[in-house]
Amino acid sequence: MGGSDTDQIAAFEERFARAQTTDVIDLPWGFVLLQRDFPSSHDHNRAVVTSTALSADILSTVDDAMGGAGLQHRQISVIDDALGLELSDDFTAAGYERETITTMIYRGGPGGPPEHHVQEVSLEELRPALLREWKLLLPHSADDVHAQLADRIHLYARGAEVARLVVFEGPEIAARMDFYFDAESGITQLENLFTHPDFRGRGYAQSLINEGLRRGQNAGCRLAFLGADLDDWPHKWYLRLGFVKSHLAYNFTRL
Repeated sequence: MGGSDTDQIAAFEERFARAQTTDVIDLPWGFVLLQRDFPSSHDHNRAVVTSTALSADILSTVDDAMGGAGLQHRQISVIDDALGLELSDDFTAAGYERETITTMIYRGGPGGPPEHHVQEVSLEELRPALLREWKLLLPHSADDVHAQLADRIHLYARGAEVARLVVFEGPEIAARMDFYFDAESGITQLENLFTHPDFRGRGYAQSLINEGLRRGQNAGCRLAFLGADLDDWPHKWYLRLGFVKSHLAYNFTRL
């Protein structure tokens, strides 16, 4: 498959996202993703801007599409750094908050064995930990929102091969990470890495990263990546593990 690493990651992310929707609205400047069974999932209900357009046209179309689907939130992802900065002032003036995401590609050597035992679990085994996680992250949201954010993970297998990796401490899932592999492109994505606050500082997250890299290499992966919030500390930790910054994208959200 040709193209730069950046282009191939963008193509994988688009295929992965489209596969999980109930509706896709294609537009001259990008597309709108809708997942009517999970309206509380912003990742599954958003617009994606892939080419230049007037900010007013984008905002109006997003309001029509997402409002017409009965959604309360608005989210716009801009996958080009320069375009995201160009649109940023108008979007923030319209009430959107900006999040900057850096895509990071693994350029280190062969992943070492995980220090802690990492195992794969089923959706049913993982669900209680996901509900606990979302209640911790969104304490003021309704139980239905927590349930949607936990249950949406069954959609991921529509877009790639998926493994749900965890580290236990006693009977509790202490840390978890999603592993996606696309055999067609040879791309691995490591996503949704989370360690419960009660179990942090014990090396569980690094064990999950090492296991994800090991699985990707064993599956014939030629490119492994993850996304990180540029304004949060983990992206600096990923640099120490052998990841390098590739490119920036932006999520604009209005609640």
